[in-house]
Amino acid sequence: MIRSMIFDLGGVIINLRYQTTIEAFSRLCGFDVSPLYTQHQQNPLFDRYEMGQISSAEFRDGMRSLLNITCADDDIDQAWNAMLLDIPPSRVSLLQQLRDHYRLFLLSNTNEIHKAACDRIFAHTFGSELTLSGLFDHAYYSHEVGDRKPHASIFQRVLDDQNLDPAETLFIEDTKQHIDGAIGVGLQTVHLTGGKTIHDLELLPK
Repeated sequence: MIRSMIFDLGGVIINLRYQTTIEAFSRLCGFDVSPLYTQHQQNPLFDRYEMGQISSAEFRDGMRSLLNITCADDDIDQAWNAMLLDIPPSRVSLLQQLRDHYRLFLLSNTNEIHKAACDRIFAHTFGSELTLSGLFDHAYYSHEVGDRKPHASIFQRVLDDQNLDPAETLFIEDTKQHIDGAIGVGLQTVHLTGGKTIHDLELLPK
């Protein structure tokens, strides 16, 4: 029996389009940057930023060096955030309903700039009385905990912190290697593919 659920953020709660960020940075530097960043593989600079090993200022300087550009912080932030689209109200409503039946957790590979942007998108859509993190019993952000998916250690941290039984905990994610990491610690998993959303999973008890 499932008693708890762990949700990914990007591609599960908030809609993403990685190509928009790739296109934005390509315009800034004048060449195709797609080999540097995809959903499945990325330059070590991004991994270090997601794990909180470098600051936002160091990340921006790293991007300037990587792309050989001299643009302002705001230009880098806008290009970096371009992948972040919308948070559908129907998904938030579903999470609120699920909260009546399960313990809910968020586990996201993210970074300081993206987290702030997601919070702004959420506040713009839903107002200030509700927060993104507040939809969950606890939210784990990679840059705050110094670890990232698909490392077994970050899944184990959530299980240990919250005293969860992995056999009774469902992890919902859109990236295959993260699903593999979760399976490695015994979590139940659903890999969202082919345009499916959390609404297609029939998560509410009948």
